[in-house]
Parts: sequence; structure tokens; C-alpha cells
Amino acid sequence: MTIQLSAFRSFPTALTIVAASALAFTGLVATTSPAYAQSAADYRCAGLADQASTAAGTTDASKQANAKRFVATGKKLCEAGNERAAAKQFRAALKVAGVAEVQGDSQMAAAN
Repeated sequence: MTIQLSAFRSFPTALTIVAASALAFTGLVATTSPAYAQSAADYRCAGLADQASTAAGTTDASKQANAKRFVATGKKLCEAGNERAAAKQFRAALKVAGVAEVQGDSQMAAAN
């Protein structure tokens, strides 16, 4: 007499169903991202980059080379897909130039 522990007749069938469900769920999670995350990434490599490059171009000569170096590094990081590190570089360029970061309404809403 054998005791049947599940409704499935064989273990490989149950394993296949569980694996397929896990893959489907993982794919769903990987393809969907919140809208605020996409807008924040756009801001860091577009709006913030523009602010930093403008500030680096208008600062005095003693600080200009250093600020431009931060901007160039930030742009390379954006190309590599590392928006967070790029934003740090852009903010460092703004600090060297002595300019405050200007945030739009959508960035302030996302930050709160």
C-alpha cells in the first residue's frame, strides 16, 4: 500500500509546473518597473547632467577643469547605466562650481 502525498502522479511533472511558474513570475517582475524609477533615471542623466555641464562652463578658471572632469566622469557612468554614481559626480561638479541643484516639480514629488 502506497500513500500518495500530492495530486500529481509523478515528481518530474510537479517540478516542471513549479519551475515554469517561477520563471513566469521572475519574468513579470523583471519587465515591470515603477514609473517613478524611470523618470528618476531620466532626470539624473539628462536634467542633472545639463545643469552640471552648464555650471562647469560658467565657473571661474581655477574650478572649471575640476568641475568638467566630474561632468565627463558622470557622462561615462550614464553610458554604462550607472545613474546613481553619475548623479553623485554631477552633484560634485555643481558643488565645485558653487551652484545649487535645481529640481523640477516631478523630481520633488518623486523624492517625497
